[in-house]
Amino acid sequence: MQWILAVPFLYDEGGDWITHHVGAPHRFTTAPAPYAHDRSRAATGASEWSDYLRHAWQAWRLVRAAPRGRVGIMTGFPQLAVAAALVKLVLGRRDVPLVAWCFNLGRTPGGWKARLARLVLRQVDVFVVHSRREIALYADWLDLPRDRFAFVPLSIHDEPRETHEDEAAPFILAMGSANRDYATLAAAAASLGLPTVIVAGAHAVADLALPPNVTVRSGLGIAECHDLCGRARVNVVPLRNTTFTSGQVTVLEAMMLAKPVVATRAAGTEDYVIEGQNGLLVPPEDPAALAAAIKALWDDPAARARLGAEARRTVAEGTTFRAVAPAMAAVLEAARIRVAGRSAPAPRAEPWRGRAG
Repeated sequence: MQWILAVPFLYDEGGDWITHHVGAPHRFTTAPAPYAHDRSRAATGASEWSDYLRHAWQAWRLVRAAPRGRVGIMTGFPQLAVAAALVKLVLGRRDVPLVAWCFNLGRTPGGWKARLARLVLRQVDVFVVHSRREIALYADWLDLPRDRFAFVPLSIHDEPRETHEDEAAPFILAMGSANRDYATLAAAAASLGLPTVIVAGAHAVADLALPPNVTVRSGLGIAECHDLCGRARVNVVPLRNTTFTSGQVTVLEAMMLAKPVVATRAAGTEDYVIEGQNGLLVPPEDPAALAAAIKALWDDPAARARLGAEARRTVAEGTTFRAVAPAMAAVLEAARIRVAGRSAPAPRAEPWRGRAG
């Protein structure tokens, strides 16, 4: 089966992504993204929707050139799923399986937007989400059976390397802008009085009264962020909205570097951070609980080493591109079978998380 990829961060056939590790009978052709995908946008404007529709049309042109019954489409991020599903609806091509990978919304609108989403997104055969909570959330919103959704862990490029904590000048680190609750972190940091670094866009900390022990840095590259993450004594991911997923990449990249995280218990963290095993989870908007968890790790190097080693194992065994490849293959096969006319619920991925009970 040939799959056309409409994924915003894929520009050619040589990229190292999950598909690189999925073998026969699946083959992949990339419809290159004709734009730069900006994930930091709070909303998608008209010009961005134009980009996504052009990208989806490029994918469908490749589909129309292939023999019927031997080709499908896989998208990345919800905008491409909507655009590709709309073209599928207009063309009436129910014979083409459509998989929406990384279907992650920041909200579920109501009114006419919800009605339009239900009409268009019924064309998607399997939705892939990266937290278990999202299955019921999106199934209810779209009025679709839950077996059309599959939980597959979010995966990252595995770049393990030795890290060295900055023992001479230890600090707490929090990174990311989307849905971050830096107000709660600021309150926790003020009570602790420990050096704290926030790496985020200016809008993420706007109007906050930050204590003098908190420093904000912006515009850092990936290598600089990884360096800070490795040198930090404690990594923190405080989240505001706990219903929708966010913060997963930050969590996983810290874990990849064998760094345990203190994170808000939320849809985007509870499938990855296992309390007391590879990190710590705290209630939302609770500065005292956040401060207590940070202090517990700050004062206990043995706990940091133990949790960090387990965090690294979690990523190596469950959230690398290679580790997730079998789940992707199962999703693609489920979509193919569904379009072929046989009942095939989306596969239920139960990776490393199952060990925790």
